[in-house]
Amino acid sequence: MSVWETGLAMVVYLIACALQGAVGFGANLFAVPLLALINPSLVPVPVLLVSPVLNGLMTWRERGHVEKPILTWTLLGRLPGVALGVVALQTFSGDSLGILFGVLLLLAVGLKVSGLAPQRSKKLLLGAGGLSGFMATTVGVGGPPVALTLHDLDGPTFRATMSPYFLIGTSLSVVGLAIGGQITGQDFVTALWLAPAVVAGVALSGPLRLRIDAGRVATSVYVLSSVAAVALLLRSLL
Repeated sequence: MSVWETGLAMVVYLIACALQGAVGFGANLFAVPLLALINPSLVPVPVLLVSPVLNGLMTWRERGHVEKPILTWTLLGRLPGVALGVVALQTFSGDSLGILFGVLLLLAVGLKVSGLAPQRSKKLLLGAGGLSGFMATTVGVGGPPVALTLHDLDGPTFRATMSPYFLIGTSLSVVGLAIGGQITGQDFVTALWLAPAVVAGVALSGPLRLRIDAGRVATSVYVLSSVAAVALLLRSLL
């Protein structure tokens, strides 16, 4: 990557992490389509490598009130999803991956804004975890399927449950990618460049949490993510 691509990627991911720290979701939903447009090598592996740093900080900050049964069933479901995601990355390449990224990112936005309120069950949690694992491993965005199943939780419980799910889940995706031979030394270098942006973004989100309009920011994230995903699709198709 060039110097300007690296710098722009760091700025994008800093903003993304500040958004997640303030609102409680949306870092990769915001960042991944933009990073893919900056340089396709930024996703999904470098983003997944650095995600445990973000989610570790969030887990520590939002600790308490974890719904352990929900966490257990979604993580069990994630395992086969990760395996399928690794196979997909080995199967698709080049423009096909760009199309896959764009379609799955639009699906992620659609799931988040759909307003669906499914009744939570073990089967639903397993299915949501599986879809989340596949999407996270192939695209780097796996939150919406699981977030939908937690629609009735209060804010502290939602954040306290989602943060360790992301922490453990992204770590599982990284292990799966490593076993599948999808991680290179350059991916680690790129992730190291993104790590300071994670720490700075989480730090900036502290004073923002009480001042930011979560609903307005969420809408902006959805719109920008959708536009970037469509742009990525058009670039891959044309």
